[in-house]
Amino acid sequence: MVDSLRRGDGSSENETSLVVGKGSGRIAPAELLGVNLEMARMVSEALVSDRLANPKFCGPVNQQTGLAPGWQPIGNNMGNVRNELIRGMFLSGDESQLVHSYAGAGGGLIQTGRYLAAGEELEVELWAKVRHHPVTLELSIRPLASRAMEYSKATVTIDASYWKRYTVRLFSPCEDHAASFFVMFMTPGVVLFDQMHLRPVSEPHLAQEAMDRIADLRMPTLRFPGGCMSTNYHWRLGTGPLHLRPSLPDPVFKERADYDFGTDEYLAMCHEQGMRPYITVNIGSGTAEDAGAWAKYCADWYWSRGIDFPVAYFQMGNEQYGAWESSHMNAAMFLAALQEFVPAVRENYPGAIIVGPGEPLCGGVAGEPPTDLRGLILKEAGDLIDIIAINRYKGQWYDEPREQILNAVESVDKIKADFDELIEDCRRHGFKPRLALPEWNYWLHACHWDGRNFYEPDDAQHGLFVSGMFHMMARLAPYIEVAAFEQLINAMGLVHNNGGRVTVSAISELFQLYRPAFPGEVVDLYVVTGELQKGVPQADALALQQDGVLWIFISNRSCDEWTRISIEGVPLEDCEARLFVAPDYQSPMRECAVVRDADNLPPLSLLRLCYRP
Repeated sequence: MVDSLRRGDGSSENETSLVVGKGSGRIAPAELLGVNLEMARMVSEALVSDRLANPKFCGPVNQQTGLAPGWQPIGNNMGNVRNELIRGMFLSGDESQLVHSYAGAGGGLIQTGRYLAAGEELEVELWAKVRHHPVTLELSIRPLASRAMEYSKATVTIDASYWKRYTVRLFSPCEDHAASFFVMFMTPGVVLFDQMHLRPVSEPHLAQEAMDRIADLRMPTLRFPGGCMSTNYHWRLGTGPLHLRPSLPDPVFKERADYDFGTDEYLAMCHEQGMRPYITVNIGSGTAEDAGAWAKYCADWYWSRGIDFPVAYFQMGNEQYGAWESSHMNAAMFLAALQEFVPAVRENYPGAIIVGPGEPLCGGVAGEPPTDLRGLILKEAGDLIDIIAINRYKGQWYDEPREQILNAVESVDKIKADFDELIEDCRRHGFKPRLALPEWNYWLHACHWDGRNFYEPDDAQHGLFVSGMFHMMARLAPYIEVAAFEQLINAMGLVHNNGGRVTVSAISELFQLYRPAFPGEVVDLYVVTGELQKGVPQADALALQQDGVLWIFISNRSCDEWTRISIEGVPLEDCEARLFVAPDYQSPMRECAVVRDADNLPPLSLLRLCYRP
């Protein structure tokens, strides 16, 4: 938090005046503040409470140690142990880990870099079996130092030659960000491990702190299982007993597809947090029958619990218009898919809101020209879809701060221009403009090769882009009905969970800042301000009203100029004010604890005023 604001000696100031008009009658829906839950590996790991990496011993095998990734042997010589990853021998996935310790006590497995919180009681859940005779194991958590005493240990005897569940309790006396987890053989023998989990006793499945931080966002809708991931998401694998859910190769992102957080957990979270479900249907490696069965499963989930099932969004596929999708289609193929999949969903989930593709073209491949997707959909599929959608990511790299901020600002304008064009195309085809933005973000850093789990920072340029997007989408009400920021947790996310250490981004705080004002009636607002460059205003503002409360949001998008705010008809001294400021464009926008002279807006800042007459 920033304690106070001080104007630099060389800083300049200009004027921004606002005239608040009347309510427009147009309602900006809460669903504009929706979020994606793209079920990639680092995302599914962040939702569950497990502290171990690769708890289901998925390959590929280390050719020297014989162990699954994330696991190391006790003793680098391995003279008394043989390990083998056996495909096809499993309870829940694709392989199991065989460990044969044949020279007495001492061999086994280790994981390092595990997070422990002080005072935690932990449970080890182990699914294993033996050959020939029982084997006793010692399970422990320890400091990383090799000679240090363990924090806690317990023994368990694996006594069955079929898959069986075993549990022990361990205790963490202190916080440790780099602890070790040991599985040591106390007697010789052969053990096959299907899965091994280390969880806080109070969190048997989902990560409670992560769930709490997600609940703080009060999200109106949550898209699941995301975008590209939906192309190979098989929903049945994410239902039923947890210990039977697999972790399988992911042909989309070339990692793992985990199902420990599946449809049951998703619908429960939506119900508990008051979120409207938004499901992306697999039209890449699924069938229309699968889609209909999924829709029925969702409806039955509510009915079986005596809950009135909510109106829900069902999006037909994702970006099949793009050659990067494993199920890339031309326009005619996409239309044919809609004709098969939409009736199956509608029949099984009454009241489903169908979201269809609105991108102008399906990309051509191998010398073939692109095909007209939007025109064909608007002409032939008007009776099949309710909402037409486009995805948008922006972000261009500049080294100079003003250029970078200008890019973030103009990126919002470019997305608005795309929506203006879409609205006009809808009208020309006699289609009532009902629009969606299922994926959006400002994308500068995230990549698959840097080892940072697709991280995108939450600095001022991202903050101003997010603020600008909220303003733009609200001003386009009622045309844009739903949007989903990419994404909720970890990869480009609002919340981060690194093996049990949960943090929230500055962007998540901006979502919370705007959330109370939505849904709200858009109030006409007339703004006169300086310019970042010709035709690009320095300040951006939005006014919404609900239940007699007026909310005004004003951002100062300049890197170095203050602006003095005057608002005609609203006394500033009667407003509740919250101010978020960044010291520079590469730092997060954080709340200023002491708001002095709220009418003076510093560079790279966002002010929220709440006026209750």
